[in-house]
Amino acid sequence: MTRRLKIVLAACLSASCFAIALSSLPISAADDEIIVLDKAATSALSNGDKAAQGKYLDSDFSWIDTKGVMRFGDDSFRAGIKPAVPVADDVKYLEHKYGNVVWLQTNQGKRYSAHFWVKRPTGWKLLHITEIDVHERDFSTVRPNYEVPCINPCKAVPYTAVTANEKAALDGWQEQESGRDGMWAKHIADNFDQRAAMTWGGPRASKTEMVAMQARAKQQNAGRPEVGTAPALFIRSWDFGTAVVMISCQPTYGDKAYWSSRVLAPLDGVWMMMESYHNYIDASPVMTAVPIEQSKDPRAAAMK
Repeated sequence: MTRRLKIVLAACLSASCFAIALSSLPISAADDEIIVLDKAATSALSNGDKAAQGKYLDSDFSWIDTKGVMRFGDDSFRAGIKPAVPVADDVKYLEHKYGNVVWLQTNQGKRYSAHFWVKRPTGWKLLHITEIDVHERDFSTVRPNYEVPCINPCKAVPYTAVTANEKAALDGWQEQESGRDGMWAKHIADNFDQRAAMTWGGPRASKTEMVAMQARAKQQNAGRPEVGTAPALFIRSWDFGTAVVMISCQPTYGDKAYWSSRVLAPLDGVWMMMESYHNYIDASPVMTAVPIEQSKDPRAAAMK
């Protein structure tokens, strides 16, 4: 039995019985509906064709460009921005299907773009674009030398999940970010290495390598104050039955703030983060926190 078939079978046997078909191989545009649609939409956006707004774009459409600027709806047309990865012969496509959500990555050189296609009653629509121009940091990061407890997102977030799927996806993500042993690995898809990209450094290492890197970092930082995960200042999610799309804005302690664009879906009864792009905001300063005794935050003090 192939690995892909095992994944699909596991999804079908999960408690939620969602049919999640994962496809990790580049597919010919001549054979695949979404890639055909995506090329047409990308060409229309490249030409500033506003007819694309009704034909291809979802009513909740948003676009994060390579500078980390978020635009909604027709703001993209008013700003005159063009896709970072055009339709061209040297563009590589990577497609992953989650039932009513299809995640499509386009890549040309050091530029990556993730397109989130969703199934609506009127057909497939492009819900979200996030674009990354991979480069190294041109500034220094600074790790806090005092404890920063994880209140947000571990205990609370500025968002209220509505549907059962949104709640389950959020609970899984909060557990993933909790810092407790094994929780990150529990909620990350095994082939996460094929999907995650970030402004600093581009595609990440494999899940196995990242788990090993986290273990080494924990040993190296033994005795140092613990610093919680990046909090969420903005979250919005959409429930499409077979998967949840989530967009959030997160400052990083000692680094710049970034947009995270994710697909979360259930696999064998566990909600997992299947896709994640970290698109850093150029205009953001290097973010930090203040020591607990200076913050006067009773929630933080209570965690001491």
